[in-house]
Amino acid sequence: MGHVVKIGRYEIIDAELDSDNLQTVSIPCQTNPGLSYQLDGWDHDTSVPAWIDGEPVDLQIAHYDKQQDQWVLKKPA
Repeated sequence: MGHVVKIGRYEIIDAELDSDNLQTVSIPCQTNPGLSYQLDGWDHDTSVPAWIDGEPVDLQIAHYDKQQDQWVLKKPA
């Protein structure tokens, strides 16, 4: 099931929350190229405000999944 993630001016309607670990969010690059370029420039220690299904949350880069062509973000510990 998709979730709506909003980061800045980007609204990602096809984001996926990891069902085993609700602390991670996957954002496909093909449908969100502008945001993908932004994420590529993020420092892994940088936390940014976001919203998941209307709820505020801070996210950080976890890693880029080359096989799935998506960014995996995590909620900071």
